[in-house]
Amino acid sequence: MSYPPPTTHGSSALDLALYFSTSTYWDSSWYITPELPPLLKDHRPPTYSTSWETRGHLKNIFGGILFADLSICWYSVQFDAANPGADPNDMSMVERSAKYLPRPDAKDKAALLEAHEMYGETIAAFAEGFDGTGQYCARGECWDLANEALKYFDQFDYVPKPVPSLSRTHGHLIFCGMAAQNGARLDGRWRGGDDRVRRGDIVEWRSARVGMPNGGHAMLGDPDHTAVIVKDAVPSKSVRDGAVVLPSELGTLEVIEQSVGSPPSRMHYDLNMFQEGEMWIYRPIGIEAYVGCLLAPQCPDNVQAMTI
Repeated sequence: MSYPPPTTHGSSALDLALYFSTSTYWDSSWYITPELPPLLKDHRPPTYSTSWETRGHLKNIFGGILFADLSICWYSVQFDAANPGADPNDMSMVERSAKYLPRPDAKDKAALLEAHEMYGETIAAFAEGFDGTGQYCARGECWDLANEALKYFDQFDYVPKPVPSLSRTHGHLIFCGMAAQNGARLDGRWRGGDDRVRRGDIVEWRSARVGMPNGGHAMLGDPDHTAVIVKDAVPSKSVRDGAVVLPSELGTLEVIEQSVGSPPSRMHYDLNMFQEGEMWIYRPIGIEAYVGCLLAPQCPDNVQAMTI
């Protein structure tokens, strides 16, 4: 699968954390300016939080980054603000450290059902509220429908915050699949302990083509397309975490979707007619329950993060 982007050490957070190892050579004093670490220059993360503090002539910068693979890295750099040109590799002058949480493991059925009961109906109803109105959600981009549905929970302080839309990630991945050669080659994998796709789940497509009953086809993604699923889809065979499940075995997805120039509407996609491209299905889930904590510039004291 082409998403999330490949990593060198198993998660984006660990890749970044190792940049702060004392054995990693730094070719600049990048931390003097309010910039992210150079390693991220060409791969800007979807969300991050930074801060700084000074104590006398010492300055500390802190950063917390939540990546699209839902791993988190926290880093800090301490240096002498009166001598910013000091060798960044001189550990007596510049102190660096990092902690991280790896990509979260798949959850069991009970946890995924709890997440569905917490968020699913509200997300589906939010999307359905735009169906047939001719009114776009936010900018009218396909991604906005999922993003705004997840942000809808911000107004309820008694509801745990869900994982936000991060690039093409919208929670706990429960299925990913692909089609090629006009549907002659299919592959897919189930993730987690639930036994079905549920109302309120979110589907991502990439450069996908799905046949339609009238003999035409729908192109989903230029290259990416997002939609909110509004009806359960039960696989035609028993599923379990890590099992091979073909897209065609999911049956039909009923969704609410929009795109610029096409107001929100209800569509049905028969995955027996999935011909080309990739797809991912996510279960909205609480960020603290799944990732481990809310994003902050420094690792919370109660989080058992890993160190390098």
